Amino acid sequence: MSGEQQLSGPDLTQGVSLADIGASACLLGHAGGEPVLLVRVGDEVFAIAAHCTHYGGPLAEGLLVGDTVRCPWHHACFSLRSGEPLRAPALNPVARYRVERQGDRVTVGEKLAPATPPVAFGDAAAATGPGPESVVIVGAGAAGNAAAQRLRREGYAGPITLVGADDSPPYDRPNLSKDYLAGNAPEEWIPLHPRELYDERRIELRLGTRVTAIDPRRRTVNLEGGATLAWGALLLATGAEPVRLDLPGGELPHVHYLRTLADSRAIIARVEALRAASAPSGAPRAVVLGGSFIGLEVAASLRARQLEVTVVDHGEVPLARALGREIGAFVRSLHEEHGVAFRLGQRATAIDPEAVILASGERLPAG
Repeated sequence: MSGEQQLSGPDLTQGVSLADIGASACLLGHAGGEPVLLVRVGDEVFAIAAHCTHYGGPLAEGLLVGDTVRCPWHHACFSLRSGEPLRAPALNPVARYRVERQGDRVTVGEKLAPATPPVAFGDAAAATGPGPESVVIVGAGAAGNAAAQRLRREGYAGPITLVGADDSPPYDRPNLSKDYLAGNAPEEWIPLHPRELYDERRIELRLGTRVTAIDPRRRTVNLEGGATLAWGALLLATGAEPVRLDLPGGELPHVHYLRTLADSRAIIARVEALRAASAPSGAPRAVVLGGSFIGLEVAASLRARQLEVTVVDHGEVPLARALGREIGAFVRSLHEEHGVAFRLGQRATAIDPEAVILASGERLPAG
């Protein structure tokens, strides 16, 4: 997803001086035609792939904490010793390389095998080795998926079932309000893994399925349609639901919420329909209720699609509670520079087929 990665810095296979790295610092270079980050922690030196496995963030610009590095973009954390992902949103390890030292000279060698080899599944479906006889994960989002993948990396070989109400395989939700909604990312970017990977790792996906009841004494979950799943261990990773509008018109068909891939698709389809209907009379209008991170991301994405966008929020400064008034004011000015209008200290009281009505009586046209 990060595009082609350009090589920069020294060829680490030719060796560099410890002084070039510095104490508790890093050096970006390359080895074998790939970007490599050389990191010194005290008397130890590590070499790992230079880009985060989440969205390709530059780890050379990240934060070094002990024997870990944290991506500057979304704070994924990796072990310098093993390359293993230690914190979300990282799902896959970064490659690591052999490091050789002769005096104060450091040379990077070949790429090493993964520190944790993949589980080798036999023909038997039964679990082998330690752990519960089976694992059922309720919620097939990023958290549930990460748990399932981690179980396999840690050597668990028993049955794993991911149950999710969403029809789509686990995907990266932040893109739904960012690049995908803005039209800058293809839908192929959305899934966290190819569907085939779940088959390879024997992770069963029960998609488009809701859990209706849990029986802890019998260790079962009931699914829509009457099916029952037994579990040796149960993990609940259901996430959250968006707050629903409790006002007149809140259930009209042109009112959209954003939680799932289907929601994002529906918003895009509505935008395209509005643009087709409004041309050449002018840009269609959208109102975003809520000046949170997601609300502002949606506003920016809709502006990228050439809509006139107004953000309504009851606070006087967007994001003030999360970031403080000064940074919140800066964020507002940045959005205004890109054409987003704000109605702050306001609440919507009703929605009709053509507009959002505010408590002040102002009508904001919206399609």
